[in-house]
Amino acid sequence: MSIDLSSAIATFVTESKELLQEMENGLLDLESETSDEHASEIINALFRAIHTIKGSAGIFDFVHVVTLTHIAETLLESARNGELQLGKDLISLYLETRDATETLITLAAAETEPDQDLLNKVNHLVSCFSKYIDTDVDDAQGEVLIKTTSGNQLDNERWVLFFVPNENVLRNGLDPYSFIHYLNSETDDLKVSTWFDSMFGPQQFDPESNYLSFIISFNTDKTENDIIDVFEFIHSEAYIAILPPKGDAEILKASIQKYQDIDFVTHSLKEADPAFADIMQLLNQKEKAPPPEQSTAQSGAAPAVNTSKLHKSKTLRVEALKLDRLIDQVGEMVITGARTNLLAHETGNETLIEAMALLERLVENIRDSSLKLRMVQIGETFNKFKRVVRDIADELGKQVELTIVGAETELDKTFVEKVSDPLMHIVRNAIDHGIEDPDTRRAQGKPEQGQLTLKAYHDSGSIVIEVSDDGKGLDQEKILKRAVDRGLISANQTLQEKDVNLLIFEPGFSTAESITNISGRGVGMDVVKRNIDSLRGSVEVESTPGQGSTILIRLPLTLSIIDGFMFEVHKENYVIPLDTVVECLELHEVVSEQDIQDKSYINLRTEVLPFIRLRTLFGIEEQIDHTRESLVIVQFGTLRAGLVVDSLKGEFQTVVKPLGRLFEGLKCISGATILGSGNVAIILDVSALIKSAISVYEALEKKH
Repeated sequence: MSIDLSSAIATFVTESKELLQEMENGLLDLESETSDEHASEIINALFRAIHTIKGSAGIFDFVHVVTLTHIAETLLESARNGELQLGKDLISLYLETRDATETLITLAAAETEPDQDLLNKVNHLVSCFSKYIDTDVDDAQGEVLIKTTSGNQLDNERWVLFFVPNENVLRNGLDPYSFIHYLNSETDDLKVSTWFDSMFGPQQFDPESNYLSFIISFNTDKTENDIIDVFEFIHSEAYIAILPPKGDAEILKASIQKYQDIDFVTHSLKEADPAFADIMQLLNQKEKAPPPEQSTAQSGAAPAVNTSKLHKSKTLRVEALKLDRLIDQVGEMVITGARTNLLAHETGNETLIEAMALLERLVENIRDSSLKLRMVQIGETFNKFKRVVRDIADELGKQVELTIVGAETELDKTFVEKVSDPLMHIVRNAIDHGIEDPDTRRAQGKPEQGQLTLKAYHDSGSIVIEVSDDGKGLDQEKILKRAVDRGLISANQTLQEKDVNLLIFEPGFSTAESITNISGRGVGMDVVKRNIDSLRGSVEVESTPGQGSTILIRLPLTLSIIDGFMFEVHKENYVIPLDTVVECLELHEVVSEQDIQDKSYINLRTEVLPFIRLRTLFGIEEQIDHTRESLVIVQFGTLRAGLVVDSLKGEFQTVVKPLGRLFEGLKCISGATILGSGNVAIILDVSALIKSAISVYEALEKKH
């Protein structure tokens, strides 16, 4: 009967990729780390990550993964012991290993053999690691203690193994008994003495903690390395010392310090082998083992368990598809709630209306809580660009420092998935086209190392992502010339500075003199614009010659359920995001009908405000009385405009529904929603509306 391991393998792949990403981040941090203490912590974390991957891959018999990670782990062990420094060359080697390991894991999970190119790559990496490893270095891993004979030889005939698992071994999913059980199957006449740490009474006892240590004796014809392999997966979670027949007294002395009860050790060793009958005289010592505090400090063992049980936050993995279904169902509940609330008001029953108001608030709370489940920090996405910046800068011979600001900013997971590709193109272009080489920067009085900043923050109900550099900025003359050559604009056409900058997003547009594997084909920035538009976002470009450029990506908070503001135009309902609404005014109270005849702006509190009549935009010829019109002032980013509507309906919980491919090209429309009455209301694109109002205003200004 075969066992289905597909679920376990899928979990292994997911967790391994997370560990590999943590490994990449650690390596990049290590490259710039100046503190020896922090560097040591990073190296320990790297070792744990690669050790875990190797152990798990061994369970599934992923041979190629084990081969590569084993030698990488061996070298990291030397770094942990201070025998080796991880310089830039070694860090680059480990980064290549990280990439190869991820590919091997993906192929192994899909039951696909790696091609010859990948195998050659793995062999090359193993060969590179081998150059750093002294062939005389012992193969021992983790905290396994094997020493050569010091001259103080014992007379024992049996093997003795000291096994002290740490406090958290059970929490980490390892059962010490299973290793002892397996050792029993590989050896003869195995005896186990168990010591329990009795200093913890019933009140302090934690069932998830380990309080047991073992002294094991046995007979075998196997080698020391064979015994080590039995405990391979638990090395990093335990102290393990092996005392072979005629073993070294130094190993015995060191191991005794791991136990807090010398009487237990003495009795166990006497039971294990008659050669230990007079153990004190054998070791030439009369003193007992140091007290628990001293022993812990000297041995480097895990600290004592806290007397109080600490609260630990727990994480539950949930498939993204299940989360999406939950959000969809919450959306349907919002729509049904609006319908029920409308029917309650039609009955005129005050008790029912009050109950429905309470239910509506609860539904709103459920909506907010559900949406928060989909919010993730953008820092994980930003951190991936550390490697990108490092590799591209090295390839181009440039020095670039990446600064991340606002990594804790949260946005919808859908955006995180789809914004990564546009950011990749922007970052690559910033390094290739924007930041100069060290010689050029030095000649211009700039630091040789260029600065690239990824920044995220909330603004006016939107998420803003900025990518800025301190390079040479955009060459507008060059952009205009290339645009004219490609027929994007006419030679006598005059564009504002912001419009010139946006030409870089036109399909096929590039100012590069030559095509490289990084840029120059004119397809990257086009992808940026298209992907951001599909997310109902916008892109802006700010540039100062000689000082650098900043590209701002502005995205809505969510694509599913929003707080909306509803109004009416020609007996039809329309919705805009509530966060974009600044204020609402009666139009006739702000300006007279004569003052806005043939005009597209009003003077609002000494500020020129472009506006657009939605009746005119939608091609409705019939006009209504000026005194009945309302003005909704909206803002998107730094831009403001006014929308003239027939009447205001107020706030409305809006479940965003896509309109489908047939309506993709419609300007100023971003979706639809279903009202409580069952009617459909169109959701308007505020960004497009503001730009339309401003363009109309600017066109009229040019005529005058």
